[in-house]
Amino acid sequence: MGRDDSKVYWKGIEERERTPAFEQTLDTEFPEPAPIASMVEAPTDVSRRSFLKAAGFSVGSSLLISCAREPVEMAIPLLVQGENMTPGKAYWYASTCSGCQAGCGILIKNRDGRPIKIEGNPEHPTSQGGLCAVGQATVLGIYDSQRLGQPKENGAVKDWSHVDEAIRQQLSQIQDGVYVLTGTVTSPTTQATITKFLGQFDGAKHVVYDAVSYAAILDAHAQTHNARVLPHYRFDRAEVIVSLDADFLGTWVSPVEFTKGYTQRRTLKGDSPTLSYHVQLEGRMSLTGSNADRRIRLTPIEHNTVLRMVAERLSQRAGTSISQLSKISGTTQVSSTDIDEIAEKLWQARGRSLIVCGMNDVGTQCLVNAINHLLGNYGKTLDIEKPSYQWQGDDRAVQDLVKGMQGGKVKALIIADSNPAYSLPNSQEFIESLQKVPLTISLTHYVDETASVTKYVCPAHHSLESWDDAEVVSGIVGMSQPAIVPLGQTRNLRQCLNTWMGAEQDDLTIVQTHWREAIYPRREKDIPFQSFWDQAVHDGYVQVKPQPIQNAAYRQSASWPQAISMTVPTGEFALVLYEKAAMRDGRHAYNPWLQELPDPVTKVVWENYVCVAPATASQLGLEEGDIVTIAGAGQTTELPVQVQPGQHENVVAIAVGYGRNATDRFSRIGPQWISSELTVDEGDTIGENSFGFSRVHNGTVVLINTVSLTPTGRRTNLALTQTHHTITVPEKLGGHRRNMVRETSLAAYKKDPGSGNHFEHDVLQLWANDYVYEGHHWAMAIDLNQCTGCSGCVVACQAENNVPVVGKNEVYRRREMHWIRIDRYYSGRDDNVDVMHQPVMCQHCDHAPCEAVCPVLATVHSDEGINQQIYNRCVGTRYCANNCPYKVRRFNWFDYWRKDQRENLILNPDITTRTRGVMEKCSMCVQRIQAAKTEAKHKGKPLNDGDIQLACQQSCPADAIVFGDMNNPESRIAKLINHPRHYHMLEEMNFRPTVGYLTKVRNREEESGEQQHG
Repeated sequence: MGRDDSKVYWKGIEERERTPAFEQTLDTEFPEPAPIASMVEAPTDVSRRSFLKAAGFSVGSSLLISCAREPVEMAIPLLVQGENMTPGKAYWYASTCSGCQAGCGILIKNRDGRPIKIEGNPEHPTSQGGLCAVGQATVLGIYDSQRLGQPKENGAVKDWSHVDEAIRQQLSQIQDGVYVLTGTVTSPTTQATITKFLGQFDGAKHVVYDAVSYAAILDAHAQTHNARVLPHYRFDRAEVIVSLDADFLGTWVSPVEFTKGYTQRRTLKGDSPTLSYHVQLEGRMSLTGSNADRRIRLTPIEHNTVLRMVAERLSQRAGTSISQLSKISGTTQVSSTDIDEIAEKLWQARGRSLIVCGMNDVGTQCLVNAINHLLGNYGKTLDIEKPSYQWQGDDRAVQDLVKGMQGGKVKALIIADSNPAYSLPNSQEFIESLQKVPLTISLTHYVDETASVTKYVCPAHHSLESWDDAEVVSGIVGMSQPAIVPLGQTRNLRQCLNTWMGAEQDDLTIVQTHWREAIYPRREKDIPFQSFWDQAVHDGYVQVKPQPIQNAAYRQSASWPQAISMTVPTGEFALVLYEKAAMRDGRHAYNPWLQELPDPVTKVVWENYVCVAPATASQLGLEEGDIVTIAGAGQTTELPVQVQPGQHENVVAIAVGYGRNATDRFSRIGPQWISSELTVDEGDTIGENSFGFSRVHNGTVVLINTVSLTPTGRRTNLALTQTHHTITVPEKLGGHRRNMVRETSLAAYKKDPGSGNHFEHDVLQLWANDYVYEGHHWAMAIDLNQCTGCSGCVVACQAENNVPVVGKNEVYRRREMHWIRIDRYYSGRDDNVDVMHQPVMCQHCDHAPCEAVCPVLATVHSDEGINQQIYNRCVGTRYCANNCPYKVRRFNWFDYWRKDQRENLILNPDITTRTRGVMEKCSMCVQRIQAAKTEAKHKGKPLNDGDIQLACQQSCPADAIVFGDMNNPESRIAKLINHPRHYHMLEEMNFRPTVGYLTKVRNREEESGEQQHG
């Protein structure tokens, strides 16, 4: 059997080193014995009466699902515009995502008045159908029974009439000093309402605060281009990309839009394909860095030096000079050869290149602007004439606000969509200053850190409960419409401000009035307003004339602020604070789907930690899970260590967004009656708040600092999934060196499209005539060159298929229930590894080994090639899981149904909820297949390629997943199966999976497999 295993891949250091603990986990699929006694005996605190109550609830909850309120009648469904709704039929509504400020277009699946699923809107011009994990999970928040449902005054529940009257009375006595503090407001209607409200007072001001700030980019453009704007970055036009600590595929600015554009340039087309060339310079291993063609490690204090050296080389080529470079000093460990290569690549791609930086420092961003100007990228790969409005925070204005509060100049402060008491570098100073403000109001979903110290707390709408709009990019105005009547006594900011102005209006009227006055005049087509409005509601967006930016041009002689510099004392480390793809800045801390989503790189769930390089761990005598004390910037906290290959040895990294108040609500998530550790101790928080380590430099908040690490001598267990469900093969068939992922270089691919995929094996036949699939034969292909590992598919599958959350302790026991896992593989050395991401779900083998061993025929094969699981037959022997080489089957160790009746409303009624003792796994969204076949039959037309989109496929920002009928020779899937890059995992073992993969192609010159790693 010919093999090409010159490169060794490993999912974690323990696998590479083959540690005894790792070897032990390979001996059995289930590391712990089944709790037989608990399964056959009732728990000590569950009586017969309690059991009957639970049984009655399970029936009642299913009936409750059909009792949800109908959606607002004025909302226009995307596909069916009739007034009558058929019970049991799903309707789709176009709207705008509120998971972050990126404002992606979404479609809301509404079933009997309940929003139960969110997907990307394929017609939206920026997100183009993609949606991240956060966007998928926002639907869960609407059914959170712990959302604030009534107003409060000094902690006591009040009704709106009392609160409104009290606030109006106090505002009437204030002449000046009224401030509104919000996160970025992309809604034109809300912005107009704020302006109108503040116009009643002297010296009033709207202050915009983003916890993770992009203020430096805006302020830098005010310096260099005379316009405080955030450019609209066009990664779809960039042939060469250089990024310094900007995680644009993970969390930076607009990751879904950027992933769409980035992967469009990573698609192999034609006989002589081209790929964009991506260089990532960073200290920690980011999701974006894991996808780069070239990754160079550097500390954050080296950013300006590297940028200065690149700018010097480019200015020499351009025959010009940049006078401001003389003020930038410092050294770097990045070699001159690497700098020369970066500069040459950028110069050769002038007007088709892009350089971005994640440092929130104005001087640094001015230097980035100068380089992009030298390369002629403005107007091509980044646009300031049609800028982005996605992030508009102003750090200086926030600092001025705090000073004004301390000085007694602020008489009233209204806070909405913002939590400065949690996320400001010196949050205690803000809290103390807030006590000096006579009138404080917080509009929020929860009684968070800021709301707990304000006089009035007003409950806010969930985004799926109200009308709204969002101009995230100039000229593209998104529309949000309510998919359900508000479940509490909630309002949005517009309604509150209008009420307190004495101008109470229906919110729909407010939005329509502003559109008639301000949006409709910018229309591109001359149509009646009602048609204009209806089309915007139906499509979820409208394109209008962009707002003009006056006198935006590069100013060669502009003065730049001093770029940030930092000295790391001996024995300390450079600290990098970053956002996780799920938690972001902490706003999603109350969403269990996102808490249990494995981080795309570290694979840890339910907490944050301090990432250190293997060399650093060795130097300090640390192992994964050891707890250390992190001290610096006047802050001290304790966190467990996570050893991260590819990280710079002088850098440590901590995720923000953890340590939120009231996250002990998850202390009892998962099984409660067994002896186990809680997900979080009652009264404690999930993770630790690390925002206190950030600092202010030249008016902006930067997420870097210097810290020391001190071992405490204590340990904890990290719930990480990186080596769970490891695929193993007997030694006689290649052992652990059998590669599940395959890759090659662009140079090798051009010579041979099958490069990296030459694995010869015999096709074995058990019978003379194998089964013939005469109708459909469904198959899937996943392009490893497109997949970024973002994990959006994991949450999409969870939402579609009622996959439960099990809690930290169960994940640690290797009992997570996700039907899709993203295997992350390393190759190379610890200090600079290559990374590959591979989604793995049930492979739906035509010769499925699980089917032969089930004693009750609970797993069978359909006549369309789907490996089916019959839940009511399954008796839980788990033979199928033991016999599955891909480790994709999940066993229900417990009943995970929710006791909270409201939370049960999220369940998809098309999917059976599984009970304890039942095996489950990917069904290839058979319910979607059947729905599409029924729809085609009803319309009397054939089922066309592309009519069926699986949940994981539909919202994939990278378009990495293709599904279809392999019996149709004209289908995309049939063509991909015959492509030289296509392969199946363990295909030589004759399981004949129908889920295949396409080899990853890196834009490198070296040949595939020319050297061995590991």
